Parts: sequence; C-alpha cells; structure tokens
Amino acid sequence: MDKITLIETIVVLAIVAVALVYVLRRVIKTTRGKGDCGCGRGKDCHSKDKKKW
Repeated sequence: MDKITLIETIVVLAIVAVALVYVLRRVIKTTRGKGDCGCGRGKDCHSKDKKKW
C-alpha cells in the first residue's frame, strides 16, 4: 500500500467508527426511553407516558 491509500483507509475507518458510535448511542437512548420515539416532539413526546400493551 502506498501512502495515499493508507490515509484514505484511515479516514474511511474513522468515519465508519464515528457513525457506529452515533447509531449505538441513539439505540441505547431509545431503548432506555430517553430518546426520541420518532414523533418529532423529541423529549416532550407524550407516547412515552402511555403504557405498552
């Protein structure tokens, strides 16, 4: 591998790592009930107060 290919590989791996951390953080927040449920209201979501059947 030459120098340019090595730099490109490092940059791509860094982008993938940041994206993975972001997705994992969102999944953990959503499963704990602290994240957005997708209704667009964010933390003010009223569906969190409703009990699931």
